[in-house]
Amino acid sequence: MNSRFQTLATRGFVGASLVAFSFFGYGCGSSKSATLGAQFSPSTTAATAGLVKLLPQAASGARVVVQAVIYGPTGALDMYSFNFDVKVGDTSVLKFVSGSAVAGGALTATGNQTIEATASPDVSDPTLIEVHVHKSGGGAGNGVAGSSAVIVELAFDALMQGTSTLAIAGAPGPTVTDQNGAAIGTIIFDSASGSVTGISSGGGPY
Repeated sequence: MNSRFQTLATRGFVGASLVAFSFFGYGCGSSKSATLGAQFSPSTTAATAGLVKLLPQAASGARVVVQAVIYGPTGALDMYSFNFDVKVGDTSVLKFVSGSAVAGGALTATGNQTIEATASPDVSDPTLIEVHVHKSGGGAGNGVAGSSAVIVELAFDALMQGTSTLAIAGAPGPTVTDQNGAAIGTIIFDSASGSVTGISSGGGPY
């Protein structure tokens, strides 16, 4: 092979090598995949006996688990049913996880009673999550003997970076009722909002 053909062959090999390197991610334009995380920050409302408030329970990846907690001690209240809505401020940032409602220990079953917890988006307003936690089987309700008790746990997924408020909705009015269906007026619900923030991490160039 003469020198002219040898030079052309060498140039062709170098060019092909550069193209191959760029296809396999060694070029300057490659980047890491971003990971979405989430965290819940509760309202700053101070704990008071008889107050129902949203608190963080756990976080994993883009999912947060939030607890509705009632502070005690409340005395000999006849709590039989909790009914309230949780308001999602921005549904493009935050989504309720269907089927995630789990009853806590605020209502205690005695005799033939059972405890049921349900939560689902309002059909006419998807920003409202309707929450119902109640006893079934008759008999009496109960109070909170300790400093606090969990009413229900709910899970939410962050969908993107950003912040959405999360709060107990003031309307329609949240209620706690006794075994006869009468509202218990000494229990109040937090009127301030917490927030869930979606956080992206791990992105950028290598």
